[in-house]
Amino acid sequence: MSIESIGKVVMALAVIAGLSVGYPQTSNAQVNDKVSRNNGAPFFANQRTSRNIQHARDYSRGIQRYATQAQVIQPTVIQAESQMLGQQLQAIQRDMVIVRQENASNPKAVEQIKKIETQLVQATTVQKSLHEECCKSSPDGKTCAEMCSKMHSSLDEIKKEHDKLLKELGHEEAAHDHHASHEHQEHQATDKKVK
Repeated sequence: MSIESIGKVVMALAVIAGLSVGYPQTSNAQVNDKVSRNNGAPFFANQRTSRNIQHARDYSRGIQRYATQAQVIQPTVIQAESQMLGQQLQAIQRDMVIVRQENASNPKAVEQIKKIETQLVQATTVQKSLHEECCKSSPDGKTCAEMCSKMHSSLDEIKKEHDKLLKELGHEEAAHDHHASHEHQEHQATDKKVK
């Protein structure tokens, strides 16, 4: 290696070191402080709930599209999707238990959680009926689509009530990134349909 090459390598390392020192970094202490101010466990439970609500909505829409647009409904496909939808609802229920326990002394939060749980019971009942239909040897696409429509209504209400709960607890940022990302994806999908 020539002296000129060594000089270039040393210069490149110096530039990289200078950039890394000048770039603002978030320390673990800053992240931990933000989480502790947001009560850790319920903050992350709410963050997971936001994702799971959106995933449940996506599964429900996907099942509805498949049930109405597929020429032949493959039972194994629709069974798997309805099962995943049920798992999303179960995950929301588990996280609501955490949030309820951590906020038992906050009457407004408890009221919001009760509303979410009521809607979850309705959504779970519909999901179980949907899954039964999906497990038939020849699932009825129209019936599946109607159940998904009911599911949309419950999930939209759950999202609305959960957003209120996030605001009440000061956890808006628990859903911010996911909502912004999903809105961006929906906007892109709309743009593609227009073109």
